Order: sequence, then C-alpha cells, then structure tokens
Amino acid sequence: QIALDLHIARSFAPTWKKLLKANTDFVGLVDEWGAGFIQELDYLKEAKVTKDFTEAMKKRELDAVSAPEVIDSLTNKRVLTTAWVEGIRLDRADSGDAKRLSAVALNAYLTMLLDTGTLHCDPHPGNLLRTPEGRLCILDFGMTTSIRSDLQYALLEYIAHLVTKEYSKVPDDLVNLGFVPKGQEEMIKKSGVVEILSFTLTQLAKGGGAKKTQQRMVDELKAKYGDISREEMRLKIRETLKKDDSRVGVADVGKTFEDLEKSQPNLFQIPTWMAYILRAFSVLEGIGLNA
Repeated sequence: QIALDLHIARSFAPTWKKLLKANTDFVGLVDEWGAGFIQELDYLKEAKVTKDFTEAMKKRELDAVSAPEVIDSLTNKRVLTTAWVEGIRLDRADSGDAKRLSAVALNAYLTMLLDTGTLHCDPHPGNLLRTPEGRLCILDFGMTTSIRSDLQYALLEYIAHLVTKEYSKVPDDLVNLGFVPKGQEEMIKKSGVVEILSFTLTQLAKGGGAKKTQQRMVDELKAKYGDISREEMRLKIRETLKKDDSRVGVADVGKTFEDLEKSQPNLFQIPTWMAYILRAFSVLEGIGLNA
C-alpha cells in the first residue's frame, strides 16, 4: 500500500511542479519521503542508527546527550526493543534545564549535520527527553537522512563565505548546495538572491527574535531612499548587512526560501535535505525560545 501511494504521488509530481511553476524537484522530494517511509519500517536499521548515534556522541565527548540503549537480543526487522528511559519532555522541563538542553540538542544536531552525516529528522518535543540525571535523550531514529560529505564541505564553505563577507563566491556555493541549477551563477548574481540569503542567514546566526526582518528592512530602505532601482536596492542591502542588529529565526529562513522559490522559479529551489534541516532546527529553536 505504501509503495502504491508513493507511485501515485511520484506520477503526479511533474504535473504538480508544472501547475505551480516551481523549481522544486518534486520527484526527488517524493523519492526522499519514500526512502524515509521504508527506512522507518526497518527496525534493524533504526537500531543500528540509534547505537551509532550514542557511540558518535561518546567519541566526541558530548556526554550530555544520548539515545535509548538497544536490546539486540529482543530486536529484529519487525520489532525494536530498547531500555526504558525515564524522563520528561524537554518543552515541559524547568526553564533553566530546557534552555541548557536545547543548546545541547543544537550542538548534537550540528554535529550530525556537519560531522557524522546522519541527521535525526523527527525532533518533535515528544522525542526529546530530560532524564533524571539532567541529560538529554533523543528518541526515535526511524526517520533520518544522510548528508553527503560533499554537501557538508559545501555548507562549511558557504558559512565561511558569509562570515568573511565574500559574497562573490556565494553563487557557486548555492550551486554546490543544490539551491541553484548549474550554469545559472551569473543570473543569480543579478537577481538579488545572494543579498537576500546573506542578510537572512547572517541575522539567523545572531539568534531568534523579530519576524519579517527582511521585509522590514526593505520597507525602511524604500521609505528612506524612495523608488530606487533593483541594483541600488542590492547595494543598500549589502550596506545594511554590515550594521543591522535585528534578529530572525529559523522559520524566517524557511519563509525566505519559499518566497525566493516563488519569485525566482527558474533560478532557485529548496533541496530536499534542507527541508529536513529547517524542520529540525525550527523545533529546537522554538523549545529554546519558549523556555
């Protein structure tokens, strides 16, 4: 039944892409979902990923986070058995613990993203527990995605170019990360996408806060300078990048990506791996901000 549903969804994907005039790889997205669904039904694989995560955190001396202990003798392809974990949901923990362990969780997720290459994709509050010992336990590794090493390096280079404000190198980074089709680098430079992404992600690095910061900044620039050309607006945005102190959150980044995909359908797309990352990080940010 799952295979049939995925086949139907995959068959409609090209039509849906054409109707929406989107640049998103809907076929690739369905394939990614399908792999995730099948993976969730393979409990031997989930058991291995769970054990690998705990071992990886130990090797990196991240002892404040772990996963449930797998009972191998009671586990097979259809049944996964783990030790019972005492704890409370992270979003219901004391404020101090919730904030501290949210930072621990973010560190663990960044390690998965940029180091181990296996990202836990289902970090809803019920899967994040504060144990009686004050540690974080991450449950349910049935849904994970693999981050290829070339993507990890490309992401690190992209971050480095943002930090050092080497914006001329960002178009190539966007191609390497799968946001922009190869051969469209020059068009991206002219479109203003580099400035918009640079602003949004630079502000994200400063922490969560006010919504719609990007639109606010554009409105302020229009009010200050009038009806200026796109090229002039790009220059003003670049100047603002160097001194703006406002904040955005992960949700704002996701909205920015969606808006760019709609406004630049032939130039910009959201890779499937980024959709998982945005979901994971937005949950972690929400718990931390609401603690």
